[in-house]
Amino acid sequence: MRSKALLLGSLVVGIMSAGCAVAYEAEEGEVGDAQQAYVSRAWAYAWAHQATGSYTATSSYSRNSAGDNFAEGLDNTVSQIATGRYRVRFPDVGAAPGGHVQVTAYGGGSERCKVNSWLRSGDDVDVYVNCFTAGGAPVDAKFSVAYVRKSGTGSSGEAYVWANNATAAAYTPDPMYQFNSTGASNTIARQGVGYYAVTLPGQTASGGTVEVTAYGAGSDHCKVGSWGQSGNNVVAYVRCFDSAGAPSDGRFTLNFARSRAVNGGLSYSYAWANNATAASYTPHLSYQEGYIAGDLGDVEADITAARTSAGRYSLSLPGMSATGSNVQVTAYGSGPEYCKVVGWGGSETTANVNVACFDESGAPADSRFVLVYTDDKFIVL
Repeated sequence: MRSKALLLGSLVVGIMSAGCAVAYEAEEGEVGDAQQAYVSRAWAYAWAHQATGSYTATSSYSRNSAGDNFAEGLDNTVSQIATGRYRVRFPDVGAAPGGHVQVTAYGGGSERCKVNSWLRSGDDVDVYVNCFTAGGAPVDAKFSVAYVRKSGTGSSGEAYVWANNATAAAYTPDPMYQFNSTGASNTIARQGVGYYAVTLPGQTASGGTVEVTAYGAGSDHCKVGSWGQSGNNVVAYVRCFDSAGAPSDGRFTLNFARSRAVNGGLSYSYAWANNATAASYTPHLSYQEGYIAGDLGDVEADITAARTSAGRYSLSLPGMSATGSNVQVTAYGSGPEYCKVVGWGGSETTANVNVACFDESGAPADSRFVLVYTDDKFIVL
């Protein structure tokens, strides 16, 4: 991370033009890594800012790689199907099947949301989202959702899986819904009830991040247990729980990135908030990063975090823009606590994100978590 971020106020902020799939240039430290250019991405994200009805997602927090300069999300739309059930339509990013989805509930209450399913609808992608009370009843809720589909091979730094079998002792997830930038196949092993090890061959744990969302129609929820290096691979552990907080076998989606855009977009920031009780601190420097696309590259200033009350946190993300952004949060640890986004905002040079975490009953609870922030900033000096 470099102090160039402090100069943002005097720079021109632009948006890179692209079609449906975006081939990223090598980021700083990777110049000459020609293979990385072969990893392409189609992506879209939205903030579902209303808990009821059908509407176009607000343009300030909705983007789509198929749009003209990603402008205003190409009318990403949200439709309520029933209590706590929604369809999010991302136009023109469905040129091929597969991809990956993350969902995070939004607001001050204890609701939580998850991916029910996603599929192609012509050239579009439809993502279905279910939201529940802490007790597991369907409930209307706001949420943040991100879709990305990656293809090709290159250097290490990117992988995702849809864990489509909750009870198999060991298996290779559906090839259509998994990706590894090294070209290897990711695998999953069940360690116990609701406890899984996801192996991502050829990846490096230090400096990376992991996000998880539960999958399916039920009210179970999943989180990151931990991740680390095992030989030449990353092994990420996932824990899933039922609405009473007991370990429960469940399907889920998992996304990993190291020095790469996690959920599409152009610029990004992520952090492992590794201290649940400190009044203020700098999250672990080995697992946080900020990157501004274009001429700036890595952000020098560190992400900082503060605990404002039990289970409530505020993070400051230098260099990130509040407009055109998306936030995903995943609780971290072995217990049934879960986390969500309360809100985010800020300026064109610093974004601020508020996070709330809860225990299995829906009461505020201190918890560690992983935060992934995406925006569409592109800086031209």
